[in-house]
Amino acid sequence: MCAPSMKIDLIMNLDTTLIDFSGNSSNASDQWRLEDAFRGVQIFGGIGSGKSSGSGRTFARAVLRSGFGGVVLCAKPDERENWERLAKDAGRSKDLIIFTAPEKDATGNLLEPEYFFNPLDYQGRRKDSGQTYNLVSLFMQIYQMGRVISGEGLAKDGERFWDNALKRCMSRMIDLLKLAQQPVSVSNMRKLITNALIKAEVEELNRIRGLDNKAESNDKLQKWAEYNYYIYCYLKIKLHYKKMETRPLDEIQEYAAIFHDVKNYFEREFATIAEKTKTIIVESFLGIAEPFSSGILKRYFAGATSPEVCPEVTFKEGKILVLDFPFKNHLDAGVYAQSIYKLLWQQTVERRKYKAGDIPVFLWVDEAQMALSSYDQVFQTTARSAGVCTVFLSQNISNYYVAIGGSNATSRANSLLGNLATKVFHANNDAVTNEWAAKTIGKEFVAIESISSGQSQSISLVKQLHFQVEPRRFTVLKSGGVTNDFRVEAIITVAGRQWSDGKNYIQRSFNQK
Repeated sequence: MCAPSMKIDLIMNLDTTLIDFSGNSSNASDQWRLEDAFRGVQIFGGIGSGKSSGSGRTFARAVLRSGFGGVVLCAKPDERENWERLAKDAGRSKDLIIFTAPEKDATGNLLEPEYFFNPLDYQGRRKDSGQTYNLVSLFMQIYQMGRVISGEGLAKDGERFWDNALKRCMSRMIDLLKLAQQPVSVSNMRKLITNALIKAEVEELNRIRGLDNKAESNDKLQKWAEYNYYIYCYLKIKLHYKKMETRPLDEIQEYAAIFHDVKNYFEREFATIAEKTKTIIVESFLGIAEPFSSGILKRYFAGATSPEVCPEVTFKEGKILVLDFPFKNHLDAGVYAQSIYKLLWQQTVERRKYKAGDIPVFLWVDEAQMALSSYDQVFQTTARSAGVCTVFLSQNISNYYVAIGGSNATSRANSLLGNLATKVFHANNDAVTNEWAAKTIGKEFVAIESISSGQSQSISLVKQLHFQVEPRRFTVLKSGGVTNDFRVEAIITVAGRQWSDGKNYIQRSFNQK
């Protein structure tokens, strides 16, 4: 069970100011409020542009000082130290929880981990979401994450058949494990699919079950179960079914119906499908299971679940959970671990209806393109009502297009970004991002002098539509460091916002010190 709710004296209205971009609180139009935070933030900036140390740090300080709980995904090895400093400066050190791989002791041995989080265990325990469908959905999200990590991008429309086939297989495996009262774990599912019966084995199973001598039949099945996990589960189900005689009739009938579907799938459908189809389904699942067979995923994300790192602690206790498994150090395993936690945190927090007095929360993802999932766009449509401030940082929009992949990559990325109302653009040399930023801010009519020559020269003014901020301007914004006296420049736009100068964007500088 996760930790209970803890009373925190925190009351903020949607019009509470978090950041004053004017430096003068009388300019209400230049204040960034709680309502703006709940509509999400996207920060773009090239390498060394100061997006993390400039505007990023300003937004981070704002949510910490305002009492937000939250989750921080770590892309770089120094991310943990940055948040420890930020939390200390904001007086929030006691709220910081570092979920990390422990260091080695003086003899080189790994110290015992402080926290664990098993996504299947956590999802399965929820009374409102432990059903087979939701567990299958979790696996499919993990599958999609694997595609992004490998560079394949999210599944394309033409691959829906294989997705559906994989879903069906996983659904039946989960039902089988539940009926057999076995833990629904990656390792058990892996044993099931690799021990799935082929046509000849099903024929042998039917022959054994049809023996007149039931003792002999049972003995043969028991010996078979010693090395075949499907047969082992089958016998467990038969035994459990006999013990259900005293249970309500509708419960017995439901159990029998699910067993019938599971048995039909493994002994008729899966055992007889074309070898190529079966191989693709099996390999697809093994691709999901492989990361959990070793390393940090097996050690920290496949066993128990520590109540201290359950998603609920962020919005019930105001904790800031830093997932210190940096992408740069742990590579694909680090991406898997943090992305899976991010997904379950999103699904958990969006079940609440935020109201004044509740603890607002934030989701912080640097190098966001590495942790994208198809659920991000869906989540952002409900983030405001759940009291969530999503902050994504990335070098450029092209990163998103590549990560999402497929024929609809541009539309999917634009859909996600359209739901992140605050956009911050730092110095960038990516032409696609700069053009997209200029289009996002929009155009305005500009009076252009027109000179006509002939017998009599005349000058006239002609109004033409031009970008308010030309793409070139994003290439020359100050990027901090000694050369720029540690000042970082950015252009900021918030959907629906007209700033005090009457424009829909502002240019501001941030101090890196």
